[in-house]
Amino acid sequence: MPPSPAALLRLAEKYQTLGALRRARALGDAVPERAVFKALADEFPGCLNELDTLPLEEIDARRDALAAAAAGGARLDWMAWLDGYHALLRAALRIRIRAAQRRAIDEARALALAQDASKHSGAAIDRAFVHAVLRPPGGRILPVVFERLALLHGAPAATIKRTLFPHSRGAR
Repeated sequence: MPPSPAALLRLAEKYQTLGALRRARALGDAVPERAVFKALADEFPGCLNELDTLPLEEIDARRDALAAAAAGGARLDWMAWLDGYHALLRAALRIRIRAAQRRAIDEARALALAQDASKHSGAAIDRAFVHAVLRPPGGRILPVVFERLALLHGAPAATIKRTLFPHSRGAR
């Protein structure tokens, strides 16, 4: 399902905030309270990677494109990928927290975790995703998120990752 205008606007506001943080850093302003970063990461998991790696021009361009799309302008693939990325990563983190140290769970528990993660994240989560998150390849959940995005959007996971995080290690 494509992101709603409200979701696109929230993503534009995220980039507005990231741009303000980056500008403040460049001016030598004091580092904001930890709560500022935690609130951003809670709503948009993975966005601190963007803050650290995206050039300011890219942050501003994404903000402008998302605001235009929210107002009825062109919707680009990366916008849906980004909205899905945040939702799926939010779900994956919720699953990991709720499952604690248990990586092997029965199907009833997997279903309960999927339902909880769906409600928490706004993404449709199934038991297969829960199992993949609890036993991710190489112990990392990001590949699980990118593979699910690839499945949902019919684009290669590497393309999605490279588009969303072009300056991150391993994206090139």
